[in-house]
Amino acid sequence: MHLPGKPMLGWLDPYCVAPRSGSVLAGLLTLIVLLEVVSGLLAQTPERPNILWITCEDTGPQLGCYNDAYATTPNLDAFAQSALKFTRCWSNAPVCAPARTTLISGLYPTSYGAQHMRSSVRLPQGAQTLPEILSKAGYYCSNNSKEDYNFPKPSRMWNDSSNKAHWKNRQSGQPFFSVFNSTLTHEGQIRKRPYSPKHDPKLAPVPPYQPDDEQVRLDWAQYYDRITEMDAWVGKQLQDLKDAGLEESTIVFFFGDHGCGLPRGKRWLYQSGLHVPMIVHVPKAFAGRFEAIYQPGASSDRLVAFVDLLPTVLDLCQIPLPQGLHGRSFFAPDDLRNHHLFGFRDRMDERIDSSRAIRNDRYLYIRNFMPDRPQGSYLNYMFQTPTTRVWKERFDQGLLNSVQRVFWEPKAIEELYDLQNDPHQIANLATEPTLASLRQELADSLQSKMIELGDTGSLPEDWILNEDLADTELAIRAAWRSGQAQSDPAVLLTMLQSSHVLERYWGAIALRASKAMGAEPRVMDLAQGLLNDPSLVVRAAVAESMARLGPSKQVQDNSMESLVEIFIQEEAPWGARMLALNALCDLGVSSELAASIQEVFDADAKSWNSTLPERYSEYLARLVDRLVETAK
Repeated sequence: MHLPGKPMLGWLDPYCVAPRSGSVLAGLLTLIVLLEVVSGLLAQTPERPNILWITCEDTGPQLGCYNDAYATTPNLDAFAQSALKFTRCWSNAPVCAPARTTLISGLYPTSYGAQHMRSSVRLPQGAQTLPEILSKAGYYCSNNSKEDYNFPKPSRMWNDSSNKAHWKNRQSGQPFFSVFNSTLTHEGQIRKRPYSPKHDPKLAPVPPYQPDDEQVRLDWAQYYDRITEMDAWVGKQLQDLKDAGLEESTIVFFFGDHGCGLPRGKRWLYQSGLHVPMIVHVPKAFAGRFEAIYQPGASSDRLVAFVDLLPTVLDLCQIPLPQGLHGRSFFAPDDLRNHHLFGFRDRMDERIDSSRAIRNDRYLYIRNFMPDRPQGSYLNYMFQTPTTRVWKERFDQGLLNSVQRVFWEPKAIEELYDLQNDPHQIANLATEPTLASLRQELADSLQSKMIELGDTGSLPEDWILNEDLADTELAIRAAWRSGQAQSDPAVLLTMLQSSHVLERYWGAIALRASKAMGAEPRVMDLAQGLLNDPSLVVRAAVAESMARLGPSKQVQDNSMESLVEIFIQEEAPWGARMLALNALCDLGVSSELAASIQEVFDADAKSWNSTLPERYSEYLARLVDRLVETAK
């Protein structure tokens, strides 16, 4: 038998003259040894390949094989020399839970409401995760060990998902799909103090949007140190595979789950948050079908993303693809490859926000639906990083340049970046006249993609959990129209007077984002009436606006009272409570009011948490703590 992808062995060719031997016994012994070798080769090359995912957390392409001279990654650099390196891979979401939800399901979480950080929403009916599909095809599926999916885990998703899970535990001869995840590079691991770095902080590549500060450099040096440690761990995973004789029967993927854990990386829709390393090794026995694309040691500039991982694995394993997947194989023919990538950002931990991104080969377009919320809005976990605190302190002291200040200021509604000439995305070209048609083309493509997916990001989050998804297109169009409403009183008035709650909701957000509308008497009169709107999400958004823009102190005080009432109301939906509490944190309250809210929350926290998704409950407590901490 001739092994596919391997040279014909002369001693197995019936037409080959047998080698001369000093004795018949020596010849027989030689034949036995050779047959054992062949048997081993056959055992290493099953009909279907093994699949190994080696993943790490909070890691962008800061690797030597991605031309980063500051990085020390000998194992990954060597691995890349025999694999295909993708240079344009997005994680779709710039934070772990929605990113991992995307890659394991082959679906955009925005299509069914699982995009918010640490939410819990059922998968669409009939949807299957990758390990479920592979299990049915006879694979042993193990995960070691992070899951962090934004959906309840199916009971038979993994054969083993624990810190002891391993492909070694499968039955003899059984193909495997195994995931090994490293937390060495996680955000929480790159901010230790005191710390003695191995990488020289003076040489750290501090991006231009962050201040050049000793603490910032130390965080970056520590990040690169952790990458080096992670690289050694990757080397061990690859060595284990080699020692078991499985190199030639296992397709190996290495990737990070999203960008670097320093601020403006993780959680944001820039390359620093979405661009991840993706290196794939396909042994010769399985590479033949993809030889037009797969070349060991080469780089591919194809646009690929996490939503494509599930169909890619099934393609490599020659397993039929289920209907309804949103991605396509990394190795799809040219006429079927991606021409755009789609990114999304909604609630991050305790902070409500909504933005979408799309990129083509050269340009990145971002639409911010809540532009009044600065990128640097307070997040408890993010502010534990020294870089974040130093950056904010310098902003408060007026010590930042115009590029560095952007993170702490209200966002632009639209952002457009030339990725070829602006690797850090610091020059927003959205108002550049010569790029107007390109900007509109990308904006139209993004809106169409959202409508096609039934993107739930324009709905209040608790509506999603109540499966009230009938009006996604109306909500999407209202969210886009709110950008125009921020500068057009006629559009804003139409939205605020709409009979549909979602139109009023996005009109209220437009009002909140536009200081100019405070000078429009008709808008102010109408907004005051909406303080009694039957929808609490509308009331909360309007109340925050009027607490800032109200024409009198009385109106502003009434608006603050309205927010407090929404938060302490037992029967209020938790989504409205979150809106109200986010607003109160941004507005700031007196120490007396903060203490009262803390008291009410502590007394009723147990009953409130019983109405929240389990993965969500800690976020209310973080907001209350922040409210007390910043009380005036």
